Amino acid sequence: MLIILTRIVFCILLICITLSLWKSCGDDKRNLIYKLLMVFSIILLILAFYAPDSPIGAAVFRFLAFAFKPLGFSIILLVYATTLISGGDIKGPAPTLIITALIVLIITSAPVFAVWAAQEAEEDAIEVVSVSACCDEKADAIVLLGQGTTQPIIPDRIQVQLTKTAERIIHAAELYKKGLAPYIIVSAGPRIGADFDLNKVEAQDIRRVLGLLGVPRGAIIIEPNGSTVHESAVETREILDERGLEPTVILVTSAIQIRRASLTFTDLGMRTIPAPTDFNTVNPYEDSSYRFVLADFLPNAEALLLTTEVWEEYLALFYYFLRGWLAPGF
Repeated sequence: MLIILTRIVFCILLICITLSLWKSCGDDKRNLIYKLLMVFSIILLILAFYAPDSPIGAAVFRFLAFAFKPLGFSIILLVYATTLISGGDIKGPAPTLIITALIVLIITSAPVFAVWAAQEAEEDAIEVVSVSACCDEKADAIVLLGQGTTQPIIPDRIQVQLTKTAERIIHAAELYKKGLAPYIIVSAGPRIGADFDLNKVEAQDIRRVLGLLGVPRGAIIIEPNGSTVHESAVETREILDERGLEPTVILVTSAIQIRRASLTFTDLGMRTIPAPTDFNTVNPYEDSSYRFVLADFLPNAEALLLTTEVWEEYLALFYYFLRGWLAPGF
């Protein structure tokens, strides 16, 4: 019921904004082109909402996501402010837009804010680890959401290079060696835009890394189609059904993403045992804590990247909620 009400409110808000923009164009024939562009934009928005994985939908979705990110939002404000400057005069709200953009950039790029935002997003993951640290539950499979954990392989590079999120590969191997599950399902689809990559399916590279970590090749199941959490959940459920495995999985992904991933897998009828990793703030596995220093109050690019990652996850969580892809508990 809550999903339906949220969708209704969201649609009403979108209709009101559209009508307001439509009326602002007036009835002049010269504004017909703007109305046609508006209709075209609405069609693209609908396509991006219902088919985000299609080429057009993905492009629109990435553009919209950019507009809502701290850096993208600030750039849009600054660009709009420059259009209000002519002949040395600053018109209308240009000064306010410039100040707002600077404030957004300064706050979101401050490590103290980024760490606080990440800790709020990882709160559920920290609690999960703290509660389940005493005992290791077993399952029929470990599901590793590996998208983005390895870098594309270019012609002059033969080894697999890892990214900062590759800790989940090591964590999945450790869980397997503990005997918690007989299989590791590696879900990682084709890399986007990596035409030069010798191996576009990232799951195959992850399998090579798991092999180096001591996981037998026969225990690794490749799921090469999952480019999103929802796709990974759908494909994983099909693999479990095809192999006659119980729909109980240990889910390994980043701490920021674990809530959305767990609810998505649960919504498809799988019992999910969260195994979060890639913590940005407090690491419950090592009983560590984050301590601020003076430099943490000075803006830097790494902090802006972390804030953006957290904000992207909140946007994705809201999108999954609107689509009805989350189990009750959101």
